[in-house]
Amino acid sequence: MENLNERQKEVVNQIDGPVLVIAGPGSGKTKTMIERVAHILNQKEVEPENILLATFTEKASKELISRISKKIKNTMDISGMYIGTIHSICLRIIDENLEYSFLEKNYKIFDDLEQRFFIYSKIKEFEKIEGYREFILTTESSGAWKKAGEFQKWIDRINEEGLSNKKIVDTTDENIKFLKRLHKRYVELLREENGVDFSNIQLECYRILSENPEVLRKLQEKIKYIMIDEYQDTNKIQEKLFFLIAGDRKNICVVGDDDQGIYRFRGATVRNILEFQKNFKEGECKKVELNINYRSNQDIIEFCENWMEGTNWDNWRYKKEIISGREDINQCSGVVKISVNGSQRQWNEKIYKFISYLKASRKIDDYNQIAFLFRSFKDSKIKYLVEYLERNGIKVYCPRSGNFFERDEIRFVIGFLLCIFHQGKDYLLEQYYNECYIYARKEIVLDEEAVEYIKDIREKITDMVENENSQEKIGSFLDIFYNLFNFKCFLKYINLFEEDILQNRTTYNLGIFSDILLKFDILCKIKDINRENLKKVSDYFFNYHLKYLKEIKLHEYESEETPKGAVSFLTIHQAKGLEFPIVIIGSLDNEPHVFDTPQKKLEFEILEEFEPKSKVDIYDFYRLYYTGFSRAKNLLALTCIESQGDYKVPKPIFKKVYDELNDIRSENFKYHRLEIDKIDESKRKDIFSFTSHIALYEKCPLLYNFFRKYKFVEKSTREAIVGVLAHDTLEYINKNLKRNNLITVEEIKEEYYKNYNNILRQNTIKIDEKIISKLLENIIKYFTEYKNITSFIKENEIKISFIRDNYIIEGIADLVLEKDGEIEIIDFKTGRVTQDISSYEAQLRIYAYLIGEKYKKTVKRARLFYINEREDRKLLEIDISQEAITETIKNFDIVTNKILNNYFSYEELKKERCENCFLRKYCEKTL
Repeated sequence: MENLNERQKEVVNQIDGPVLVIAGPGSGKTKTMIERVAHILNQKEVEPENILLATFTEKASKELISRISKKIKNTMDISGMYIGTIHSICLRIIDENLEYSFLEKNYKIFDDLEQRFFIYSKIKEFEKIEGYREFILTTESSGAWKKAGEFQKWIDRINEEGLSNKKIVDTTDENIKFLKRLHKRYVELLREENGVDFSNIQLECYRILSENPEVLRKLQEKIKYIMIDEYQDTNKIQEKLFFLIAGDRKNICVVGDDDQGIYRFRGATVRNILEFQKNFKEGECKKVELNINYRSNQDIIEFCENWMEGTNWDNWRYKKEIISGREDINQCSGVVKISVNGSQRQWNEKIYKFISYLKASRKIDDYNQIAFLFRSFKDSKIKYLVEYLERNGIKVYCPRSGNFFERDEIRFVIGFLLCIFHQGKDYLLEQYYNECYIYARKEIVLDEEAVEYIKDIREKITDMVENENSQEKIGSFLDIFYNLFNFKCFLKYINLFEEDILQNRTTYNLGIFSDILLKFDILCKIKDINRENLKKVSDYFFNYHLKYLKEIKLHEYESEETPKGAVSFLTIHQAKGLEFPIVIIGSLDNEPHVFDTPQKKLEFEILEEFEPKSKVDIYDFYRLYYTGFSRAKNLLALTCIESQGDYKVPKPIFKKVYDELNDIRSENFKYHRLEIDKIDESKRKDIFSFTSHIALYEKCPLLYNFFRKYKFVEKSTREAIVGVLAHDTLEYINKNLKRNNLITVEEIKEEYYKNYNNILRQNTIKIDEKIISKLLENIIKYFTEYKNITSFIKENEIKISFIRDNYIIEGIADLVLEKDGEIEIIDFKTGRVTQDISSYEAQLRIYAYLIGEKYKKTVKRARLFYINEREDRKLLEIDISQEAITETIKNFDIVTNKILNNYFSYEELKKERCENCFLRKYCEKTL
């Protein structure tokens, strides 16, 4: 801990009891949390599974896992640690106690967009609820899609507050009564679909623990230390959940900064961090303030503090005295303005010249040292600035500009689909669709194969329409999309070898579009478009589905790291947790608005009161811009097109701090003394899985690139569905046998078909009944005849993590047996015994190595259990000798090194594997 300051050490050493850490910007809170976890693991000799560490984003979670793994021995398996986003931790707790949940195996997790589509599809159900008409009159929602968005907002808010909120329980307000009824019906419909949305995840986790004392007791015995990052962004139900798990130990450490609480619109409340100490007896909770900012120069820190002092906070924030912990390498002001009292063109030119001069004078090495931050991208001035910079050779990374559907690659795909489906329809009357159609058609007519393909599908569609006995079918929308990879006219949008994100945005965006199509196919339960569903499916897709997606302005692909070679244009929310040497803040024409609408009043009626109603929007405004200002390391610039009169810019709220700044062209700004930091290279370890990463890469590096790097979705296969069905049912059997629960063959059958039906909800493929029946027969045979396995179950479904210097591999071991003190591993397979089982062998060898370390015993045997094979071929023993394990580890190092170095050569491909691959023609035409 020699690299920690005294207050950071205090946090690390204060292990027992409640701890509140107020961590200002750049104060090293991540490093402090990592050292605290390492201290608990290494010095207190606590097991990883005894620690819960919650973060705000997946990216932060991966970074914590990576950096913690560097602080502990490689032989320590940290997969048991409850580490991740709050939602991912809640999902793990739900999965571990699924029998107590309303959810069943293979439940569906709705993202925000899927949740809205789900509500939209059930809108007629909600119209039947008492009070519906009166509630809708208080909103500005017209049309089913907008109503769905309105309902989604209130359902999430109730989930985040918790149904036990007295203001919700005891209400006499008719609108809140309607929302309670709406929420109740919504949850009923979710259960019918075996689904859960993001806000419902935490509520269901809390319900399981609060209603099942034995489940709670076991979890409290396991989790001894709790740490929550970004505590100012937690909501009420999350806080209740953490305190429930902490129990009487009260070993809960929360870290955050009330000044950066910017997620009220998602249900977060700064009350959690401001009143954290009030949950304990006086003097029981230790408070530590990390007040040394290692990110920003002192003048940037002082500017941020001056900004926060622009309003009267009373007691609604912690007073802080933040100082810079870095040597101030600048000999000039670190806070300036880029002011223009003129036109958009003058503003564009001034910013362009400033950036160009920074590069030409070698103050910066890469454009990614600069970030522009805005409140949102609704302002057209930002769009014109981006276009001007790119037109003049400065690349811009702006994934949330809302231009996804304006991209050429997306227009082409939509145009291609319109070439197939527009006959006899009025889709092309829509201007956007007509533009897409014309754009794509120009390319398609030059490609004979594409033309013939479209003609063929059109003929099938004509037959469907005109022939009532037609048996024609044309696949799903996703099938049609993947057929595009056969045509030259499409290939210019695909490059599976370009490493530069900006150069290859088209491929990334098409990966996103593949996900849109898969979700549509599942939503409409489409395996094949045929006579029965043609009109309904195509009309809904073009007249509603795509229009709704276009309306909400989908984001483009978003990189976890700042791309090289481009200036970043981000929202302030998007930049949370990031830092840049130069930050330029726009949106100075914004100001807080204190709305007094029926909806705002209703929100205050639901929320437990905390800050004064008249101050909420003002406080949130100050916190938002403080978060943006504090991203800067060396130089912070405020910029706008100044104007007077009725529409003053900057707005009065910025006027005082803005007017005091020197302009970049001022003689008082000593540009030649400016020193700029470089962007720190990410040192985060990549995390791989055995099956979806290592085995896939060894099968085909190009497919790995396609599915993992560019995130194209994989189509379901019968083999995969059978595998999931077998695995889930075997897990049910093994879990109950381990717990000594008596189960019958009839109960296994019931579980089996329940699992099958739940799998079908999320897939468009049905399996032949003979295959389903035979699989069930073999699973029951395992239960009744393999007592030499089922009688000695020690553990099932064990999470495994294999830690190396530059990567981590994760997996799950199906079954661990212990007989006469000897350990054995079983891994179930549904395929047939083949000659090439190398990936299975490698997987089991690593499992044997790690499970041996876990139990401090040598694993004596590892076997594959082929559930569908005949008796003499069911069990296959794997060589797990030390020599074989050593060779496997060596091969893993080679494979992961290739992945990490973007080595995706096709020269080593086994050509026989290409015969049935949907990318075969793409490879033939491009490689």
